[in-house]
Amino acid sequence: MLDASAAEGTTWTLPALAEWLRRERDVDLESSWLSVLLHRDGFRFKRTRDSLRHKADPALQSTVWERLEGLRHCG
Repeated sequence: MLDASAAEGTTWTLPALAEWLRRERDVDLESSWLSVLLHRDGFRFKRTRDSLRHKADPALQSTVWERLEGLRHCG
């Protein structure tokens, strides 16, 4: 299920996975304990990024910053 989700680009949080297990498999786990179990079985994961800065177009950013500076000096 996790491999299929990854192929689709779907990300899972520990609370969402714990809820899915509760609903679909009738397994009641705290997300913190689920994290321990997944790490124990060799799963590795990172938090998702909160920023899209790493995907930003530098040329577009430069243009927007120039506009903002122009507006700042006009007012």
